[in-house]
Amino acid sequence: MSIQSAFINGFAAACLLGSTALTMPAHAQATGNPGETVDFEADQISYDADTGEILALGRVLLKRDGYTLRAGEVRYNEKTGEAQASGAVELIAPNGDRIMAPRIELSDSLKRAFVEDIRLIMSDGAQVAAASGVRNDNETTLEKAVYSPCKVCADGSDKQPLWQIKAVKVTHDREKRRLYYKDASLEILGIPVMWTPYFSHPDPTVDRASGLLPLDIQTTKNLGFVIGVPYYHVFSESSDATFTPTYTSKEGLLLESEYRQHLGFGQFEVDGSITYADQRDEITNDPTGEKEFRGHISSAGEFNHSKRWRSTYRLNWASDDTFLRRYDISDADTLISEYLLEGFYGRSYVSARTIGFQGLRIEDVAGKTAFALPLIDAEYIPSFQPLGGTVKLRGNALALHRTDGLDTQRVSLSANWQRRWITANGFVIDADALLRADAYNLDDADQPDDAAFAGTFGSRSGSEWRNLARVTGTVTWPLVKFTEGGSHTIEPIAEITVSPRRGTPDNIVNEDSRAFELNDLNLFSAERASGYDLWEEGSRLTYGLRWRFDGADWTTDVMLGQSWRLSGTDLVFADGAGLEGDVSDLVGRTLITYKGWLDFEHRYRVDEQTFAVRRNEINVAMANEKRGLTVGYLKLDRDLGFINREDREEIRASAFYQIKENWRLSGGFTHRLTGAIIDGVAEDSGGVEYDVGVSYTNECIDLGLRVRKTFTRDRDVEPGTSILFRLKLKNLG
Repeated sequence: MSIQSAFINGFAAACLLGSTALTMPAHAQATGNPGETVDFEADQISYDADTGEILALGRVLLKRDGYTLRAGEVRYNEKTGEAQASGAVELIAPNGDRIMAPRIELSDSLKRAFVEDIRLIMSDGAQVAAASGVRNDNETTLEKAVYSPCKVCADGSDKQPLWQIKAVKVTHDREKRRLYYKDASLEILGIPVMWTPYFSHPDPTVDRASGLLPLDIQTTKNLGFVIGVPYYHVFSESSDATFTPTYTSKEGLLLESEYRQHLGFGQFEVDGSITYADQRDEITNDPTGEKEFRGHISSAGEFNHSKRWRSTYRLNWASDDTFLRRYDISDADTLISEYLLEGFYGRSYVSARTIGFQGLRIEDVAGKTAFALPLIDAEYIPSFQPLGGTVKLRGNALALHRTDGLDTQRVSLSANWQRRWITANGFVIDADALLRADAYNLDDADQPDDAAFAGTFGSRSGSEWRNLARVTGTVTWPLVKFTEGGSHTIEPIAEITVSPRRGTPDNIVNEDSRAFELNDLNLFSAERASGYDLWEEGSRLTYGLRWRFDGADWTTDVMLGQSWRLSGTDLVFADGAGLEGDVSDLVGRTLITYKGWLDFEHRYRVDEQTFAVRRNEINVAMANEKRGLTVGYLKLDRDLGFINREDREEIRASAFYQIKENWRLSGGFTHRLTGAIIDGVAEDSGGVEYDVGVSYTNECIDLGLRVRKTFTRDRDVEPGTSILFRLKLKNLG
């Protein structure tokens, strides 16, 4: 329906009266064609039959086809067909774009407008000001225009936006959802910094569009001056890629790329990098005069093959140990590649996977690093429930290979029964029984990667098996008291586990449970080790106490416990794990939260004889919208003597502070209070990493400056200071 029909329908009563002048408050809802509705409001309406002019005055509102027009005055002449709106005119399009101008001439049902002194306000707040312009069905063309998403002061102070683009001509193509500039220049703080004859960028309705991304500019000790120019390309609605050529003053050009795609039944992504840089001596770190290719590749994906089957994978590889850290891509010290296929059948489950590792530490030896091909897990839960309990039948098979060392093959079959009772007095009783058989075959048993976990096989190969049984009973008695401030729960816990002694032959290797250490998470577990190889035989009594408080503001959870070996041996565990002797170390935790802004966590392990703290870990987090602080403290005094499990003491912290609405200060540090103790020798204490940064963000710009200082050295990764600068002009891509 045209603007003419809108006004005629809105003023039908006045026209029929035939008066030369009619003045009246008006609110009308008119329909020109079936299914089309016009909402019209005005404080005053008049009609002159001689001139054919209809005049609406005072807070005029007109809605039609998703368009909304507000003005102080609207005139329509039925003889000439012209319609004009004036007086703080605002036209809102269905997509949220707004046009604001002193005067607008309307036609074609508000879909075309000739605008003087136009200001186009887009749906995200970005503005285009121009001397004049024309709007039609698909385009708005502006002459002598200025574009900026920055808020512009309208108080007559002529304050410049932080940045703006000036152009002889700007065209907004709503069908392509892009803004096109002719003869354009970029100004930052009023200073011209770049000119281009042609430029375009997506409008705010576009979530993804091809174009340049913010520059990555920094200086580092290892690479010198670094500048990366990322380009983002959209291939389709389901695939895109980012290409980043990066120049480094010390190592030349680095090429990085990332590709992502959604397939409907799954998705995957691939990224990698490559450079042709100076080859360096592994001992002196000096260039050898030769060049070499360095790089990495990584990928991850997940796929749904049917309602029951799915698979996931991850692939990670680097050309050498230090590439990822030297080029500030990743701090990982081990790369894991894995493929996993899973099947789900009701409550039952089966999976098959292969896992590979690439060690990046200086002590890692490629031939001693294992990979699993395959690792199979299956669990079947039948519907029958003997004695009211749940039965789980499990199977596990592992083939672990090394190119220059011990190979392990293992098959495990187990049956597990579990049941819970709750008595009338409030006691909670859990019963858990297990039968398991393990069969091992070892090749090159005299070439283990770590003798501490190798067993006692002296020949180059051999087989072994073991039959295991375990019965565990746990009794808890939660006692609850309600007060005005909340509820208190005191819960004594007692658990007894019985298993035949000497169930594990000494010549069985430990491949999957090397990181075992007694803590609050596994203290009351029927099987404390996470893997299959480590087995705690004999009988033990575990006891402890838990207290919980749940209030309107506070929540507290405190637990303390200990284990007492009634029979069996501790030879299966390494000294320092917390289970030496008949009585274990004391382990505990304290968790406190307050009103959602304070989280306190304390986990510890205390020697049962000397009360020396073997593990002490404290984490405190306090945060709201304007400020936040996280502090962590860790002290290990276990004397385990294994690589990467050395004792140490360190403190770490990170914080942020919102100085003003747009300014944010952040930083953090990790400081070694005492160095790691390796073979009885303590490394130097001191800083590990410090960083501090400041950023400014508003509706049109994102600025950031960060300084990072590292103190660790690893071959060609040297300690030093890095400075990162970030500038992002918003709404340009």
